[in-house]
Amino acid sequence: MKRVSKLKGSCLALLVVFLTIVLFAPAFLSAYASSQPEIYLTDVDKGRILKPYLALFSFKPLIISLDDPRGIACGPDGLLYVAETCEHRIIRFDQHGDYEEKVVVEKPSSNFKGQPLNLTFGPNGNLFFTTPKKGLWMLEYGDPRNQPECLIKGSYFDQDESLHDLAFLKAGEHTGDLIVSVLTTKPYKGYVLRVPAPDYNQVRSFVSEYSVEEMGNKIQNHLRVPVALAVNSIGEVFVADHEKRENHVLRYAPNGEFVDIFVESAVNPLDLRFDANDKLYVTLGPLLCGDSEAGGMKVYDRSGDQEMFIPRRNLWGVALCED
Repeated sequence: MKRVSKLKGSCLALLVVFLTIVLFAPAFLSAYASSQPEIYLTDVDKGRILKPYLALFSFKPLIISLDDPRGIACGPDGLLYVAETCEHRIIRFDQHGDYEEKVVVEKPSSNFKGQPLNLTFGPNGNLFFTTPKKGLWMLEYGDPRNQPECLIKGSYFDQDESLHDLAFLKAGEHTGDLIVSVLTTKPYKGYVLRVPAPDYNQVRSFVSEYSVEEMGNKIQNHLRVPVALAVNSIGEVFVADHEKRENHVLRYAPNGEFVDIFVESAVNPLDLRFDANDKLYVTLGPLLCGDSEAGGMKVYDRSGDQEMFIPRRNLWGVALCED
């Protein structure tokens, strides 16, 4: 009889746990989602801007019929700025997708030439963006009435190098300086430059290596394909290395000194963004169009532990809009 009573008690306890999960899990997921910033992602293949719904682990198209949308950023005005690479332009939308305006366009009346790839806003509200063919540009206040200015004058870069991602330093003696990642052709020895404020026309070395321990020995490795950069609230710099032998996110001090491997394995990272609580949002997917690798969006906490993963192919950029 005692054994039967224990079994009944165990079954009752399991039923209570099950009902608790059923009743409160949706509320928990909803509360988790409501604590997050407004998130927007670019879908390269389908030409869309997607808005993830974390509580449902799904995405909803916000804007469609774009051509090769890559980088995306939330401006100081709350608008979404998108690099429509194949169209040689940057456009902006409101967060509902109801408003559209061309911001940077390659045309005879403009001094801009190139294909915008990744973009970010500086601390003074100016819009900075890269073009793969050795182009770093600035548009004052992100205002389409202004002319884009080409930065880093001269022929600093080699023929096999291309500018990729960019971010601003937030701490230390180089606060306000811009950092830019540079990709190379094989054998893939990319690096990160520092471009000093306020003119952003000079180039300084910043990051090119990281270290690992093997058999008790510290081994120096060179960056290979540093596709993404991000800086957290205390000024630490994060670099995503997109190459089959790497595929990790590295952490550096504000002065460029290597700290550690923040995420050991993030297969095919493409873009990085920190929210106000220093949670890291990472898009994953193939770097080259036509590749069939799976992808998605992952969220990591301050310790580098994964909190969430929503699978999705063909993502590229991620933007976070916060009050």
